[in-house]
Amino acid sequence: MNADFKYLKESFPLSFNKTIVEHQAVNKVITFCDAKTQYLLFTGMFHEVNGGKGITDDLEVYFVNYLAEQLKATAFARASAFVMEDQTKFVGYDVKSIEGDIWSQQNIFEANEEGRVTSVKDEFTNSSDKNSICPLVPRYFEKIDFPEDTLEFLKNLHAQVTPSLVQLKRG
Repeated sequence: MNADFKYLKESFPLSFNKTIVEHQAVNKVITFCDAKTQYLLFTGMFHEVNGGKGITDDLEVYFVNYLAEQLKATAFARASAFVMEDQTKFVGYDVKSIEGDIWSQQNIFEANEEGRVTSVKDEFTNSSDKNSICPLVPRYFEKIDFPEDTLEFLKNLHAQVTPSLVQLKRG
């Protein structure tokens, strides 16, 4: 298990739970890190940079793999909201290392009548070191030989989202 994977596994859910409560919403986020910096990329902004389409599944996989190579990231994580059939709401956290380590956990959250998040339980209800919650996560860190036009698109996208990347210095 690499240190960046361990860092995201141990710190990201706790810190992001606080962000969720502060903003009263679960906004899908992709985060990645190297030894010095953790980056947060909120995917809601993709509507602006991807012609109103948001981030599709393929674009997420391509972009994560592109960023891993460009920024020398060794671990990625993502968080998004899920609602089960019984209407239980949870934040699904997935973490993956470049070596293939996986960690997933579910943190239950409560919302009021307006749909605003009122609390997130810091203790996770389910976890796994074998299966991800999001089916895209196993495709993170795949080596993809991008066609030239796709590579150009990803370079342009990277340039557009770079000002929106939140950078957190690791202590």
